[in-house]
Amino acid sequence: MINLSLVIPAHNSEKVIRKSVEEYYSFFSKKVNRIEIITVCNGCSDNTVQICNGLKEKFQVKVVEIPQKGKGYALVEGFNNSNYEVIGFLDADNPFDLDKIMKMINLLDEGDVVIASKYLKKQLRVQDSLLRRIISIGGGIVSKILFDLNVSDTQAGAKFFKKRVWERISKRDFICRGFDFDIEFLYKVQKAQFKIIEFYIPLEKYVKFSTFRLKYLPGMLKRLFILRFLK
Repeated sequence: MINLSLVIPAHNSEKVIRKSVEEYYSFFSKKVNRIEIITVCNGCSDNTVQICNGLKEKFQVKVVEIPQKGKGYALVEGFNNSNYEVIGFLDADNPFDLDKIMKMINLLDEGDVVIASKYLKKQLRVQDSLLRRIISIGGGIVSKILFDLNVSDTQAGAKFFKKRVWERISKRDFICRGFDFDIEFLYKVQKAQFKIIEFYIPLEKYVKFSTFRLKYLPGMLKRLFILRFLK
């Protein structure tokens, strides 16, 4: 059985974080040898930090608070605070079937990085939100054109990898610290010649919660162009 460091980026997640942490801990504590849950409260202006602090003792939660709002900032901080040999992240709203997530994690026996994809099959069991579809489909197009990434869904909120992957690719600073982080992460993984496996996991429920906003797109594209052509 593995030891798992689970990172949860939690920007203004007071409406969903308690239930998700409880569900994550209840499930994974029975499936892995050891579990640490790292909630990264990034740029929160609500009660997310207080709620997470209240979960520390019962659910073995490590709470990290940073001022920056970007998802990438949260994930980098969380990964750097991880202690176990398998590291990964799940969204604060817990939209996936955790049994399928566990099957996905077990595929690390065959590869170095396993990522969830909602688009490996033509039909979605549950309709994704418009904003999530925009960023997922757009991310796939941009990642293919700019970085030749052959993955169908760069943006799904479930990625797991071996600790040595992070130790290798994190030696240079990340440029993309927002929702574009996933693309830079996969690009660096591919350049380092680690094996990426995609695993189809449809959404199990429609979740309205999202911290993505269309106004973030220009900044995301700018950083991705810098990554591709200036670095």
